[in-house]
Amino acid sequence: MESFTNYEDLKKHIPPKVSKHLAGLIKESKLADNQQTMKKLSEAWLLKRALFYKMVEHENFKKADNMPKDNKNGCIAITMSGSIIAVGPLVNNKRDIKYTSIGMRIDVPETLHVKAGRLFQDIVCEKSIVFKEGPLEKTSPIMDLAVSRENASEQEQLVSLKKVNKRLQDNFIKVNKDTLEQESKKDIIKNRNDLFQKWIIIQWFILGGMEKHIFMARAKILWLELFTKVYKALSKKIKNSEQRDNDFLDFTNKKFAKFVDDYKWYESEKKNFDIGLMKALEELPEYQAYVEFADNFSNSLS
Repeated sequence: MESFTNYEDLKKHIPPKVSKHLAGLIKESKLADNQQTMKKLSEAWLLKRALFYKMVEHENFKKADNMPKDNKNGCIAITMSGSIIAVGPLVNNKRDIKYTSIGMRIDVPETLHVKAGRLFQDIVCEKSIVFKEGPLEKTSPIMDLAVSRENASEQEQLVSLKKVNKRLQDNFIKVNKDTLEQESKKDIIKNRNDLFQKWIIIQWFILGGMEKHIFMARAKILWLELFTKVYKALSKKIKNSEQRDNDFLDFTNKKFAKFVDDYKWYESEKKNFDIGLMKALEELPEYQAYVEFADNFSNSLS
């Protein structure tokens, strides 16, 4: 994937433990041991972290630095290498645990399901999750943790954990494919960082408490989800690259900008609180009215 952030700046925001871990992954793989590979893995790490943030926010979880072992709620975590651990709520002193080893895989990941697992100690970020007995003794150090919210029932937690776990698996594999593929066509949307940087909505954000690089990664993921189909339609129907790019920016910066502004206002009025721009944007890829809006634009092209 074409770079969407300044690598020298990004390096300042990657925890030393993560950098060391990524360097170890390179040595264990068949990848070239150079700065270009490290850059790719660093950005893949950032994209996975952004995906995690996005999905847990939309599925009734709360980010946390730790979770006591006797907390009755479930949680989901990702390791520094990109594996996923879903720990179910405490039921009869046992937990349903699913561990998915992804790392740098680009095919079907390895999974381990423990139906009656128990935590040996509290879960703490940057440390391994350790279990009592069973086939899974401990994980590699975890990078991020999200705990189910207090008001969620056991069944609601299990449904949300299953949904988030599956979506993270699918998206992490896709990030790995995009990151590790040897050759990629230059003129496809994921490599058009020049167009991404011109997306006017990036300028609408007041970053506030959100980490700059996490925000940029979430924005890049969102940009691809929203506009890949439109870009493909433009590329197919308009052979003049300059006209195609101008039409694409007209859609993203004018037509879409108005659409999302109207959507945010409508949903905020309906719910009686401001849902926020990021929330509005991240709901749109699965919003049928937006799908039809983008399709109508694509079909109208001469």
